[in-house]
Amino acid sequence: MSHSRGPFAGVRIIELANSLAAPGAAAVLADQGADVIKVEPPGVGDILRYIGASRNGISGIFEQFNRGKRSIALNLKDPEGQAILQGLVRDADVVLHNFRPGVAERIGAGYAQLKGLNPGLIYATLTGFGTSGPYAGRPAYDNVVQAFAGIAYSQENAQTGEPQQYYQVIADKLSGLTTAQAIGAALFARERGAGGQEISVAMIDAVAAFLWPDASGTAVFGNPEGAVAGQQVAKGNRLMKFRDGWAQIAPVDDSSFQATCRILGEDVSGDERFATVQGRNRHAKEVRDLFVRLYFRAESMFVDEVVAQLEAADVPCAKALRVEELPDHPQFQANELFVTVDHPRAGPIRLPRTPACFDGTPPSTGARAPFLGEHTEAILAEIKWQSDPAALRERRVIG
Repeated sequence: MSHSRGPFAGVRIIELANSLAAPGAAAVLADQGADVIKVEPPGVGDILRYIGASRNGISGIFEQFNRGKRSIALNLKDPEGQAILQGLVRDADVVLHNFRPGVAERIGAGYAQLKGLNPGLIYATLTGFGTSGPYAGRPAYDNVVQAFAGIAYSQENAQTGEPQQYYQVIADKLSGLTTAQAIGAALFARERGAGGQEISVAMIDAVAAFLWPDASGTAVFGNPEGAVAGQQVAKGNRLMKFRDGWAQIAPVDDSSFQATCRILGEDVSGDERFATVQGRNRHAKEVRDLFVRLYFRAESMFVDEVVAQLEAADVPCAKALRVEELPDHPQFQANELFVTVDHPRAGPIRLPRTPACFDGTPPSTGARAPFLGEHTEAILAEIKWQSDPAALRERRVIG
């Protein structure tokens, strides 16, 4: 599982995290070459090992959020376990955790405690609600954050007004990507002489900041008095239903709009309300009424035929695909996004590579996630820990 070529080659990250968001952040950095040492409690490990689709006891979602890492099973409630962690930190570049406020300090792993051992340390904390304020101590999972940070109401049903949540861990994944970018930025700043620093990411902040640009509507003006909602960028966009499938069309520019209407049987070429994006923004209701007619017409058409006509007219569009169809689609095959890992217990596992392609420092691909404690003794040897591993295991300091 060594990484020698990616852009973060030579960077060591100590991950004190479970579940999805923080491990997802470390997985991105592992993809890009970092040596990520995942610290897990002996016996059970990360709870994600037991969630989601699995084969022969191997969780598919755990594999994807922990690919390319090494695992040490370490009891952080034991004083020697805490001492081992501090030994790991001395030569690390980054510590990443998702403990609630106060927990890291109780196990000797707070920033103030660790930066004395390693002044150049980048110390990243990922929490649900933040490290201060009335909600700081609250537990948080993806669905809770989706509700609190505005996702559910931004997805409200147009007919009933019922808030709806994504059927995926979007808050966790957004927070993980935000944290990975922040860690990369801090490492870059350190290279330029800024030294070590503490980073704090709240999931609710990551989600709210992600939603705000297009979901805030007139609220972006603070006092919305006098503001006009105009044509929405994304809200209200619905997939178009055809006789044999679904598609999405994005006729934003003038020529695409005219072509879409023509292909779907509505000639609006002489109507000044629809001729320009400015006109359509002023006549948003009329545009919505027009699209009601377009949706009705589409139901009698075949999706592949219409998409082919739209593509010929250079209209942004796509037939809706199921997730399981993606690896076999010619475009994803041309992009070489998906790789197959031959897992020793679960057999072949299909995973996406890191989406960013680096010409000069290409990351390795196809690394599997570690078994619980798989690298414990090797990691102890790397930091020259003197205690006998068998004795540590008998005392349940390691696993």
